[in-house]
Amino acid sequence: MTFRRRGTALLVATSFIVVLAITGIANFLTTRLLHEAKEENYKLMRDVLQSIVKSTEDKALSRAEMIASMNGVRDSLVARDRAKLLEECERMFKIQDEKYGVSRGQFHLPPGISFLRLHNPKKFGDDQSVSRPMLGDVNVNDVLRTGLEITPAGPTISAIVPVDDDSGKLAGSFEIGLELPPMLDKIKEAYNIEAAVFVEEKLLKELATELGGDVLTPKNRVGRYIRYYSTHPELASMLVTDKEIEILEARHYDKTVEGTMWGVQLVPLYTYNGKQVGVYALAINQAQENAAAGRARVWQFLTALFAVVAFAGVVLVVVRGLLLSPVQALGERMKALADGDASQPADPIDTYADEVQPLAEGYERLRKERQS
Repeated sequence: MTFRRRGTALLVATSFIVVLAITGIANFLTTRLLHEAKEENYKLMRDVLQSIVKSTEDKALSRAEMIASMNGVRDSLVARDRAKLLEECERMFKIQDEKYGVSRGQFHLPPGISFLRLHNPKKFGDDQSVSRPMLGDVNVNDVLRTGLEITPAGPTISAIVPVDDDSGKLAGSFEIGLELPPMLDKIKEAYNIEAAVFVEEKLLKELATELGGDVLTPKNRVGRYIRYYSTHPELASMLVTDKEIEILEARHYDKTVEGTMWGVQLVPLYTYNGKQVGVYALAINQAQENAAAGRARVWQFLTALFAVVAFAGVVLVVVRGLLLSPVQALGERMKALADGDASQPADPIDTYADEVQPLAEGYERLRKERQS
C-alpha cells in the first residue's frame, strides 16, 4: 500500500479518534453537570420544605404567645369567664383567619380540657389530653410546644403555650393551629414546586374525627397512607405510588409522566415528638434541564462531525495537495529523465513547498545537463 493511501488514512483515523475522545469527555461533563443540577434541585426542595415548616411553626408560636400574653385574655382564662374570653378574642381571631390563614385557636384547662374554641365556640368541655399528647405535655409540664400533631380536624402545625395566673400557677393553655394545605400552596406559588402530604390512614380514622369524607376515600389511599392534600392530585397519584411511599428517611428519584421528567423528593413527616406519621412529597419539572442537556449533546455531535470533516479536508489538501502530489509528479518526471526523456520541466519553483523545492531544483539541474 502506498503512503499516499496509508499515511492519509492513518492521519484521518487519528484525527477521528482524538475528536471522538474529546466529544466523549464533553458528554461525560454534560452528564455530570446534569446530575449535579438535579442534586441541587433535590437539595432545594428539602431546604424549601424545612424553611416553610419552620416558618409556619414560628408564625403559630408568635401569634399564640402574643394572644396569651394579653392581660384581658389571661384574666378571662384565669377567671374561667368564657363569654368575656370570646369577646376579647373573637374579632382578633377572625382577622387573623381572613388575612393570615390562622384557622384554629383554642383555650384549654388542665390537663387538656377544651375551654373555648375560637373557630367553633359552641363546642367545649371535651378532654383532649389523651388523644393529643402535645397538649397533655404542655398542661402537665407547664412548657410550650410546637410541631405537627393529628387533631380532630386533621394534621395541623400547632403552637401551644401555657398561661399562668398571678401566682405563677398554671391556669391553662392557648393554642394556634395552622393547617397544611396553605403551607403547601405557598411552596408551589413561591418556588413552582408541586407538593403533597400523605398521612397514616389508621391515625386519621382514629384521631381526625372531624375530617371530611372526601379525604378518607379509596382514591386517596397510597399503601398505608392517605393523600391528605396535594397541589396537583392527578400528578401526585402518578408520581408517588405504593412502592415508593414506604420510606424511613429522605429519598429522591426521577419519574416520567406523560413524556415529562419529574424529580421527586420524599421526606418523612414527623410529629412534634419525633414519631413518623406520614410523608411529604415534592416534585419539580426537570424538562428544562433535560432539554438543555439534550441540546448540548446535539451540538457536541455536530461539532465533532464538523471537526472530523475539517480534519479530513485539511489532511487531503495539505498532505496530498502540497506534499504527496508534487513529490509524485517529480518522481514520474525523474523516472522519465532516467529513461532519457528530458522534455518534462518541473513546475515553477515557487509553487512547491519549501521542503520540496530542493528536490525540484535538483531535478531541473539534472534535466538541463541531460539536454546539453
